Amino acid sequence: MLAIGLALGTSLCYGIANYLGPLQTRRLPLGAVLVGNAGTALLVSIGLVLVAGEALPDTGAIAVGLAAGVANLAGLILYFRAAALGSLSIAAPIGATGAVIPVAVGLASGERPSLLQLAGIPLAVAGVALAARPAGGSARAPVPGARLSVVLALLAAVAFGAFLALFAEASSSGVAWAVLLSRVAIVSLLLVGLGVAGQAITLPPRQLPGVALAGLLLVVGTTLFAEASTRGLLSLVSVIATLFPIVTVTLALVLLGERLGRVQAFGVVGALAGVALIAGG
Repeated sequence: MLAIGLALGTSLCYGIANYLGPLQTRRLPLGAVLVGNAGTALLVSIGLVLVAGEALPDTGAIAVGLAAGVANLAGLILYFRAAALGSLSIAAPIGATGAVIPVAVGLASGERPSLLQLAGIPLAVAGVALAARPAGGSARAPVPGARLSVVLALLAAVAFGAFLALFAEASSSGVAWAVLLSRVAIVSLLLVGLGVAGQAITLPPRQLPGVALAGLLLVVGTTLFAEASTRGLLSLVSVIATLFPIVTVTLALVLLGERLGRVQAFGVVGALAGVALIAGG
């Protein structure tokens, strides 16, 4: 149950961060927002390594940790662009369907959830997928770029799924180091990419707290997932961790006035029912 609780904490942190981040990119340069997020996360992760006092992992674990960071950055860029082009309440659930990748990895590695948990996995994933469908019968005009937004969100799902699987493996050699290595990869690639593109990294001072908060939430959520993956089955905690769209969609509904259709609402209920089966199994 502790692993499930930690994974739920990941969902909460990711859900809020994935609401704040895309909104920031609608008024600020994407590169600057990502550097601000990742820079904050890097500073926090350095502190985690110092406090944890873990031994330096071997070369293989370092490589996996860095690869996890690359996948995470790809997912973030694709997801932020998807959310900027289309509806946030649609992009977020699609991005979370990448949970099927670590689930498959966990099952292939010999994990054996209970029958109830096995029933809960597809129910939760299908619920998120249904929550991603556009609301039918809406009188609102389609969001410009909505089709491209869906494609980018699907690509983000693949990248996020790869990140979860790689990060879980890296965490087995040290949670704090896995978090730090993934952040190092993200910040390094961002700085190199923006430098090559000749893009300045500037943020208005009044925007710094919000950008830093999103970065802090991401690193806290990632740390919680790392702990969950070392204490529970990857095939289960990865599903729970990717329920963050429920939080993101709720915030979008309440604060942005986005609508939830009947099918989407059914999906949310299905996702929550899946979580109940996983936790109760």
